[in-house]
Amino acid sequence: MALAGFGNQLRFVARRDRIRMAIWIASIIGLVGVSAVSVLALYSTPEDLLSYAQVAQANTAIKALTGPGYGLDDPTEGAVVMNETALYTYLGVALMAFFMVTRHTRAEEETGRAELVRSAPVGRSATLAATAVWVSTCTFLIGVGLAVALVACGLPIVGSIAFGAATFAIGVVFVGVGAVTAQVATNARSANSIAGAFLGLSFLMRAVGDMGNGWMIWVSPLGIAQAIRPYADERWWVLIPMAVIAAVLLAIAFRLLSRRDLGAGILADRPGPSTASPRLATPFALAARLQRTSLIGWAVGIGVMGFFMGLVADEAEALAENQAIADMLAQSGQGTIAESFLATIIMTVALLTTGFTVSSVLRLRTEELEGRAEPMLATPVGRARWLWSHYGVAVGGSILLALVGGLMTGLGYAAAVGDANEILPLLGAGLAMSAGVLVIAGFTAALVGLSVKWSIVAWASVAFAAVVGLLAETLDLPQWVRNISPFTHIPRLPAASFDILPILILLAVAAVLTGIGMVAIRRRDIG
Repeated sequence: MALAGFGNQLRFVARRDRIRMAIWIASIIGLVGVSAVSVLALYSTPEDLLSYAQVAQANTAIKALTGPGYGLDDPTEGAVVMNETALYTYLGVALMAFFMVTRHTRAEEETGRAELVRSAPVGRSATLAATAVWVSTCTFLIGVGLAVALVACGLPIVGSIAFGAATFAIGVVFVGVGAVTAQVATNARSANSIAGAFLGLSFLMRAVGDMGNGWMIWVSPLGIAQAIRPYADERWWVLIPMAVIAAVLLAIAFRLLSRRDLGAGILADRPGPSTASPRLATPFALAARLQRTSLIGWAVGIGVMGFFMGLVADEAEALAENQAIADMLAQSGQGTIAESFLATIIMTVALLTTGFTVSSVLRLRTEELEGRAEPMLATPVGRARWLWSHYGVAVGGSILLALVGGLMTGLGYAAAVGDANEILPLLGAGLAMSAGVLVIAGFTAALVGLSVKWSIVAWASVAFAAVVGLLAETLDLPQWVRNISPFTHIPRLPAASFDILPILILLAVAAVLTGIGMVAIRRRDIG
């Protein structure tokens, strides 16, 4: 039977994810709860709500970033909370959904563990079905938790339930997306990249639809989810097309699963050359080859985002009337509003770059846990040289991404204001921010050197830097907490004057952390 062993697989998946999923669920619910409390405190009077609504509805850039502003014709606290939090909640749940599906399906086949499981009385479809049920259950818990949190904040019950239902729906849709890409791709990274590209396309189509071309929201799952309109005359029928999309995607995934070989993907890998290129004769060259697709994907994503944000930067004056955005701009120096907005965009580019940085350095962890490090180290390749190979790719790739982000932001802004002289300062701002990224890289390398098991904690540094970099003012974080993030100490160009001293200090810290990793990896067992 195709579903033989489903119950055992479901228990196995749940046991593996009991901590990871608890963190995801608590983080999403907690961030939305904190954001809701902050928004309610900022817009506590009818005058405040009306002022917010006027800016949000009149400015197409805000609509692109937050949504169409359902319910802002007659603004309520719930409508404002949704306009500030809903879209990014959906993005977070979507990421969680397809990451987790890929983790339990394609990644298991890639490592060979799925073949061991299938050698037992386990049906072909049991693992995918168990994964879909488990991740969908977790998104349901997030939806329930969000509804409870918003009701606890004093918002209406019906609107809170609608938001929870839409969150659950978007999660199930991206469970389907992850299930399909896991059948199409031949490895987990490619599956996540395809799913991430679909999510990015959904965001872009929704943004275009919200800025005026309204029909495009109906070809974007994110746009459809927003159209349920929590706290604004809820449209429950929107859940029907979401359910249909999820059902169709899952049906396609199970159909593809039944038609392919275990370990293979619908898109087969191209056959490589009969002999290896001399360019792959070094550990660094091999690491670069392994990570080049990931680097290209990150560069395209960051470049598109930077260019788009640069285009709307000339509307920063109106954007700053949004209190949440004004709080972010307040952290970006003493320049003009446009300069503060651009500095915030460069900061966001740097924070996104740390995602590549950590995943790139943690490729060492993957190579070690999956047994590919030992054959490499059995050759005349030392441990420090092996660590340096992936670390070097991470550093070089991170600097490249920071430059791409700065360049594309500059090009977008230059196109908007008609002044090519704006490009070089933003390129320099991106390069300056890379110093903070290198500290994150060094911290990750140190964790890998000290303990392969706990090196995954490096992702916490990314989350912490993002919270401090974007929400420090909103959350009123004390200065000592802000100082922990390396990005706090970098001048927010072009809104602040350049100072090389903090950058040199951060580079020294990065070097020390990297040195710790290099020394530590020589002293512990591999694997």
